[in-house]
Amino acid sequence: MQEESNNYLGFGMFFFLIVLFILLGSILLFFNASSKMAEKKTNDFSETLLDDRMKMDKNKDFIYFTEEEILSEEMNLIFKIPIVNLKVESVNQVNEEIKQYANSIKMTLQKGDTSLCMYTNTDIYSTNFLEYAIYNYQEYATLLIRESSYTCENGFSSSNKVKSYTFNILTGERLNFNALLVKYNANFANVLEKIRIHLNETQTIVEDIPNILIEETLQNLKEQETYVFYIDEFGDLILNYVVKTNSVDYNDTIVINGR
Repeated sequence: MQEESNNYLGFGMFFFLIVLFILLGSILLFFNASSKMAEKKTNDFSETLLDDRMKMDKNKDFIYFTEEEILSEEMNLIFKIPIVNLKVESVNQVNEEIKQYANSIKMTLQKGDTSLCMYTNTDIYSTNFLEYAIYNYQEYATLLIRESSYTCENGFSSSNKVKSYTFNILTGERLNFNALLVKYNANFANVLEKIRIHLNETQTIVEDIPNILIEETLQNLKEQETYVFYIDEFGDLILNYVVKTNSVDYNDTIVINGR
């Protein structure tokens, strides 16, 4: 009888230990999951809070437009000034630089008699104008500006000047030419070679004469006059540059390093 009681006692203790281990395991799993969720919420909150702190205006995007004015409905020509929405002193200088640039382009607008011109659906005789593109990828925001021109005799030209501004929206830092090359493990010699190959592949011949001026294009790139780097919406490093030709120069892009 004593032996049977001991067996029941042993079985009871064993069952109790199993239940205890299950309870302890469940409690540990619960607290571990709760800890991870709390950590994720804290990180998400911190990142959001940091984003808000970096913005000048929390109700607007990191890059937005202001002072929009329709110059020509027929040509869909709109004057507007982009604003980089980051609360950093250096960004204030960039915004002032962009504003002055945009206003100087607006002042090129000339209206008059266009009856003798090929394009007569507007009273604009000639003007330069700016086209904008905004790219967002993770913590990076980029503003790309292309300058082109129009005359009623010749119509629209391709872009002949380009500017870009890429920012880390968490720190407000602007990534310049060298910083982008370093970030993507690229160097300028390889960039030039990649462009040379691309231009040779796209070369056209007009009356037995090559149309694309490859060496002149590369020389302009070496002088840092007609190109910009930027990060696009896919995280790729893009080079936007002007191709010199025997006829009309044109704007082109090439992927330098992809994600």
